Amino acid sequence: MAEEQETNSPASWEQVALEEYQEDRDRKKKKTPEEKRLNEIKGGVITASVGLGLLVFFSFLFEAIANMMGPDPAANIVRSLWAVGLVPFLVGLGITFNGLVVSKKIVQLNRQEERSAPQPLFSAVPGTSPVPQLPEAAQSPIADYSITEPTTTKLREPVPVSSPRDTN
Repeated sequence: MAEEQETNSPASWEQVALEEYQEDRDRKKKKTPEEKRLNEIKGGVITASVGLGLLVFFSFLFEAIANMMGPDPAANIVRSLWAVGLVPFLVGLGITFNGLVVSKKIVQLNRQEERSAPQPLFSAVPGTSPVPQLPEAAQSPIADYSITEPTTTKLREPVPVSSPRDTN
């Protein structure tokens, strides 16, 4: 029973939610441009499909409503409302076109730039370390010096310093 209280406590739920959020954010950050392009195409196809479904549904629905209205001039307006389904359909087609054509060109240009970019000065060469090796401690050019000797030996004579405690 104590274990149930621990797992159902608000702090543990917050911790689980925070971990899931961080994992989801990390997954989204690791997507390649090609994966993003494919997700864009998928979103465009879904949007266009929903728009097409709305278009067909509205055409049947508004035709039936217009037939019930009879020869009223407003029936012609109701019959044309099926065109509302064109909006999401055309938006989906646009997103799909962008993913298939435009984003593909952008991905190709980015790959070409990466290939033609000059190598950085400090890039790692296989078999060597990108960090220059430090000399051994015995080979140090400053092995004869200590931290305090050079600075204290340059003082000519002791300098008297008054302390606030000396004024009593």
